[in-house]
Amino acid sequence: MKDFSRISIMEAGRIIRKKDRDSIESWLTDNDVKIYINKQKYVFQLEVQMQYLKPLVLDCKKRYPHLWKEKLKILCDGNNQLRDLFLIELDNEYSATPSTRIKPKNKEQEELLKRLYR
Repeated sequence: MKDFSRISIMEAGRIIRKKDRDSIESWLTDNDVKIYINKQKYVFQLEVQMQYLKPLVLDCKKRYPHLWKEKLKILCDGNNQLRDLFLIELDNEYSATPSTRIKPKNKEQEELLKRLYR
C-alpha cells in the first residue's frame, strides 16, 4: 500500500497559498477536500494538490484537447500519483454509461437497439 502523506491544515495552507486557518478550512470545504480529525485536524496532501491544480488542468483540457495529457505531465511535475488521479477522473468523464433508458415501441426498434448495443 502506498504511503499517502497526511498534512496539517497549516501545511495545506502553504500548498494553496493561504495563511489564515479559517480561510484554509473554508477553501478545503469549498473544494470538497475532507478534513479528518485524529487529535488534530489533517488532510491528505495528494487531495489538496489535486483540488488546487484542478481549475488549471480543466482549462488546459478545454483549450488543448489533443495535448492536455502531455501538458498534465508537466503540470504534475513528476508526481505520477497526482497525474494518474487526474487521468482517472478526467478521462472517464464522458465514458460513463448513459442514464437514459430507451424503451422500444415496436419489434423493429427493439431489433435496432439489440444491434447497436452488441
